Amino acid sequence: MKRNTTIALCLALLGTGIEARAECKLVRGSDVETIIPSPNDPFGRTLGIVNGVLNGASSAVVTSLSPDGLHATSSDVFVTNGGDILTATGAVTLSPVPGSSSELTENATLTITGGSGKYAGATGTITLVGKAVFDSSGGGTFDVIYQGSVCGPNIKAEGN
Repeated sequence: MKRNTTIALCLALLGTGIEARAECKLVRGSDVETIIPSPNDPFGRTLGIVNGVLNGASSAVVTSLSPDGLHATSSDVFVTNGGDILTATGAVTLSPVPGSSSELTENATLTITGGSGKYAGATGTITLVGKAVFDSSGGGTFDVIYQGSVCGPNIKAEGN
C-alpha cells in the first residue's frame, strides 16, 4: 500500500511540473485582399486569399480610421486550409505614392490575439508591407507580403 501511495504521489508531482511549452514559428507569405460590401462595418471590410504558411483566407474589419484616412486599426482573421483560425488586431499606416491619386503603400503590424485549432492561445506579431489601390467607387485591393512570428502551445517550430 505504501509503495502505491508513493508512486501515485510521484506521478502527481511529475504532472504538475509538465507545462505546455510555447514554441514559435516564422510565418511568411502573401495576402491579396479586396474591399467587399459591408453595411454593418462602417469603416470597411476586406476578404483575401492567403498564400504561404497561413495558406487559406483572410478577413479584416477596419475598427477605426483617422480623419485623413491614412491611419487605421483593424480586427483580422486568418482561416487556414486546414481549418485553423488565427486572430489579431492591426495598426495600419497608408502613405500616398508620389504621382498617383489611387495607389498607396501599406505598412501594418498585427498583434496576435489567439485563435483556434493549432493557434489556440497563440501570441506574436506579424508585419504586412505592400500596396493598396483604390478606385473611384470606393472599392480597392491590398497586395501585401506578411512576415512574423507566431507562438503558442500547439505550434511546432518546424513544418505547418
